[in-house]
Amino acid sequence: MMQVDPRDAVFAYVETPSANQTSVSTFAFDSGEHPKPGRDELMRWITERAGRIGILRQRMIRVPFDLDHPYWAEDPAFAAEEHVVFHDGRGWEELRTLLADIQRQPLNPSRPMWEIHIVNGVAGIAEIPGDATVVAIKMHHSMADGGLGATISRQLFTENLPTDERPAAVAAIPSRYSMAAAAVSSLPRNLWLLAGVVPRARRVQRLMRAERAQGMYEAPAALRPRTVLNQPLGPERVFDAVFFSVPELRAMRSAIDGVTVNDLMLTIVGSTMHRYLCEVGTAPEGSLAAGVPLSTRNAAEATSRNRFVTLAVDLHTDLPDLVERARAIHRSVLMDTVRKTGPGETQFDALANSIPGFVVRNGLRVLGALPTRQSSTIRLANTLVTNVPKGPADMVLCGSTVAANFGVAPLVGLGGVVHSVSSVGDSLAVNITADPRQLRDDRRYVELLRESFEDLKAAVYP
Repeated sequence: MMQVDPRDAVFAYVETPSANQTSVSTFAFDSGEHPKPGRDELMRWITERAGRIGILRQRMIRVPFDLDHPYWAEDPAFAAEEHVVFHDGRGWEELRTLLADIQRQPLNPSRPMWEIHIVNGVAGIAEIPGDATVVAIKMHHSMADGGLGATISRQLFTENLPTDERPAAVAAIPSRYSMAAAAVSSLPRNLWLLAGVVPRARRVQRLMRAERAQGMYEAPAALRPRTVLNQPLGPERVFDAVFFSVPELRAMRSAIDGVTVNDLMLTIVGSTMHRYLCEVGTAPEGSLAAGVPLSTRNAAEATSRNRFVTLAVDLHTDLPDLVERARAIHRSVLMDTVRKTGPGETQFDALANSIPGFVVRNGLRVLGALPTRQSSTIRLANTLVTNVPKGPADMVLCGSTVAANFGVAPLVGLGGVVHSVSSVGDSLAVNITADPRQLRDDRRYVELLRESFEDLKAAVYP
């Protein structure tokens, strides 16, 4: 067995009945003039590939009472076909309801925490003129971040079988008694590490203050206006997606110069949120901000499967000129990248490795049970905006080619709406996952996303 990295285990600790930490990355395949694959053919394709991928064969073994962080272990009863579910064909409206329901249903922790849902014959997907075969990959966030999830997707949707990572022999899962005994024996070491967290945290805080004093970066605003989209989460979810052209976005990026496509998406999201809040009668007092995950997968060695830091990016929704807003967002991204990848923040994030699982879990429960104080502000960010490109449109499924990628993201904390940007080939989707008690008119929100895109385009090409 291999112990779960604390940065991965935290996604198991923070999970609640109203906030499952699962993501659903969905691929739509266009058969064109070829016959659509049947259930047996689809099942063979998926199971032949999934069975060879080591991560998909591993289940998480929780230590009793979370006395220590959990472990990854090969599931001796693994059967890929038990993770595949078929659904009847339907239209886009029914599909988006299905995907939201799939995301909010908890995964079975007694086996590897992933599922694949296949819907054959879906009509009405914007990128496909006819019916599509839709494959939704549902994975727990502790298993993989967006970058690793994209890699797994490419292993599933290729003509060539992936490298077989099945072990020669599979050990039995240890008993709860033996797991608890091992955790108790390691408790002194873990408590010794915990005792060192406070002095180390003080040293890190001094380092971070010195970095700011030297002008390495400007810390983002600690507080942002709390809105109707920043309330405690309920159990229901709604999902929708808006599709844009990647070549068109790249042309807009070149026309502005000095920004990225991601900066343009942040501009569109900020504009949409601000306009929606104004329409529902709660115009924010001050600029909105977004949490923006930044991959560190290629920047540093790590044992975790989740390799990213989350930037706090000012969306500059108080700037009326959209081109200047995009440039200001670009500067905010660069500034907070320096902060989050600098020595101070890197050492601060590493402190989590010294905190035992039961401390993290119980600390989060205590914080969650505390009475919420009504406040007009929220810390750092009003929404989360993720961006995970899936690469070129060369992914295939039983002879069908990929045409679009979209999906549902988990909600957490006081974030009632999350925006996930996903792309494959020339198709880019802005996905909206929301608590319907907070985002009461998701259809209007989708309209505003399109309008915000057109407004930005008009500003770029006056």
